[in-house]
Amino acid sequence: QDASFALFRDPAGTIDRWLLRAGFPDSRHALLPGLEGVLALLLVLWLVRGRGDLRVSIEYPAELRGTFSVSIRQKGAARKSARPARSNPAQPAKRRSGAASRTERHLVSRETDFHRIASGRWRVTVEGFLQPPDEETVVGSHHEEQEVRVHRGETVRVDFDFRLKLCPVDVVVSWDKHRVHDAQLAWLGQPDSLRYARGGPVRMGAPRGKQTVVVGARDRVAEHSLQITSFQPLSVAIDLADRKKLLFTGCPLAVDPYLHGDIPGAARALEREGQEPVAHLLLARLHQEQGHEESAANHYAQAGKYLEAAELYRKLSQFAKSAELFERAGELVRAARMYHSAGEITKAGDAYQRAREYAKAADCFKKARDIPKWCEALERDGKPLEAARVALDHGAGGRAIRCLQLLPPGHEDYVEAANLLVDVLQQEGHLDLAIGKIEEVIRTQGADRVPLESCDRLARLLEESGHYERAIDALEIIRRRDATWPELAAGIERLRKKRQDARVKTQSQPGAAVGDGFRYEILEEIGRGGMGIVFKARDRRLGRVVALKRLPDNLRNHPKAVDLFLREARASASLNHPNIVTVHDAGQEGETFYITMELLEGYPLQQILSRKGTVGALDVARLGIQVCNGLAYAHDNKIIHRDIKTANLFFTKDRTLKIMDFGLAKMVEEVRRVSTVIGGTPCYMAPEQSLGGAVDYRADLYALGVTLFELLTGQLPFAEGDVAFHHRHTAPPNPRDLAASVPEAMAALVLDLMAKRPEQRPESALAARERLRTAMREERA
Repeated sequence: QDASFALFRDPAGTIDRWLLRAGFPDSRHALLPGLEGVLALLLVLWLVRGRGDLRVSIEYPAELRGTFSVSIRQKGAARKSARPARSNPAQPAKRRSGAASRTERHLVSRETDFHRIASGRWRVTVEGFLQPPDEETVVGSHHEEQEVRVHRGETVRVDFDFRLKLCPVDVVVSWDKHRVHDAQLAWLGQPDSLRYARGGPVRMGAPRGKQTVVVGARDRVAEHSLQITSFQPLSVAIDLADRKKLLFTGCPLAVDPYLHGDIPGAARALEREGQEPVAHLLLARLHQEQGHEESAANHYAQAGKYLEAAELYRKLSQFAKSAELFERAGELVRAARMYHSAGEITKAGDAYQRAREYAKAADCFKKARDIPKWCEALERDGKPLEAARVALDHGAGGRAIRCLQLLPPGHEDYVEAANLLVDVLQQEGHLDLAIGKIEEVIRTQGADRVPLESCDRLARLLEESGHYERAIDALEIIRRRDATWPELAAGIERLRKKRQDARVKTQSQPGAAVGDGFRYEILEEIGRGGMGIVFKARDRRLGRVVALKRLPDNLRNHPKAVDLFLREARASASLNHPNIVTVHDAGQEGETFYITMELLEGYPLQQILSRKGTVGALDVARLGIQVCNGLAYAHDNKIIHRDIKTANLFFTKDRTLKIMDFGLAKMVEEVRRVSTVIGGTPCYMAPEQSLGGAVDYRADLYALGVTLFELLTGQLPFAEGDVAFHHRHTAPPNPRDLAASVPEAMAALVLDLMAKRPEQRPESALAARERLRTAMREERA
């Protein structure tokens, strides 16, 4: 190549030197013309064929705009003088203008070509900068050279890689919106990235992804996490007065060690200042970075970072520890999985149940053979019939009854569940409940659609329990639909005879209120209690069926009590409210005192409670709201019940609660004052009532508190010893101590209702009702 250039510059001289070297000193002049012609021809051919093309390609992020100058020079050629450096590299260089030459290109973006350049070695220089598309800010300046060999007749490509490795981030540090001049900044875990803030933005480079910038000043360190997705400049403002961003504060001796990477030193300083959780957090990060995962998990747990600790213990296959920490972090489903992996199946089921994953909870309890929890999970999963079958298979009849009672009449499994429930109730000896269930099926499904077997079964149960009139009604349904039913006529005749015998027996009892001129026809006995016998009776004048309560004969020995009873009962007859049993009449027939009221179908809460044990908080709230409605109405009418308790609260089949015995409460109080004929422990009495003093509506509120306590916990607050003394002087236990599932708001209301001094109780029944509604909303949420 050097010879070619020499020939091109001085053809004659060059040829002479070649001939002399070849040994033709005498004849060179004779040969010179011919040789020069040949060599000239070769030179022309070389000039025509000894060229190629050069393509320069520049790579950089597509989201940026690049402006470059590209120049080439042959190796050995003098380099042009370098441009003076810019005083401010943050500002873009002034763009060159003018036309491009064979060896220079300006305003190049990504690619440029140099055509028909001489073969040989060339040096390619690229200089320029990158900017955001719509801004003049320089993101990166570049100056790079590469050497390349161009071959004749070929296109050679040379690539310049200006792809950025770090994205620019501008950080502004302030303190309560005022610029800080003495802050230090670094990327988390990279002490060599330390920068200093002097009041203005600090540019820091970081790769794409999630990054955390750490800022320290005076006594505090703040951390700010950000997601970097672009090479365009990102601005971040950090206010050291924002406590949400602070890693710690109040420990100036920990700031410099932390920013310079001395984590143990920073942790020791924080411990000396009593900031152990932050110290453990720093050590947890350090141990995790070093690969000591168990130590990191332990420090995370002590720092209160339960989720991070749980994840590390899971990776270490320490599933029991992981489960406990997931549970503390509120990740119940993940806790359940870890408990399952650890072989603690019951705990897994409990966690699934709290997470409302009832189907998975049921599977766990099934594996653990925990029958009560298995049934409960099935109930909550909307499968009460399946829960009942599980309970029956394991001898839990009471639990099966509860499950079967959950299916409403509109449910697709209602009839099947009702038949199964009747079987269980019979086996458990609850004939009255079995009867009520079949009657409910007849009432909800229609007498023309209910299976005849159910009607026949109802008739037999009613006959067995002495309810002959209702048994006849059941057989009449069968006769209307199928008069050929086996032994139908004989059964009806037998029941009629038994009904007549029962009436004769009732009329022959001493003091029976059934004289020939008595207004009420006794049909059958439907209940007995300490306050007398209750009959189903027909009002001869109005033709309606009522409940007639015949009071004990010994009341005649208490004329004041009798007079009080008649006055109070007739006053309560004026009450007309959906949550109060309607009293029709009160009077005396011979030496017997009676009261008539609407006939209800259902059960008193005392009976429901004895069967179920406790009542759920939401149901207690619903019942309590209805009691409050009835009491508020009575109190507005200047009537005080004085004996609110579960036995006097009746839950009907249409889910309405009725307050009973408004007319009896004051009479009972009078009788108790002068004798012990009508006994009973004053388990529901307000302190002022047990002392025999004057009482107002707040005594009913106290009794309501005791009643709610009993429904929620299944027991009375005071049931042993001198109960009246305890009600006057002993603080009632917190319902949550006996039943942890009781909501705090409801427990607080119960304790307020049972306050010793009347003025400390809620101001009215309506106020108590509103608090029950609030507790119910919170429980649902």
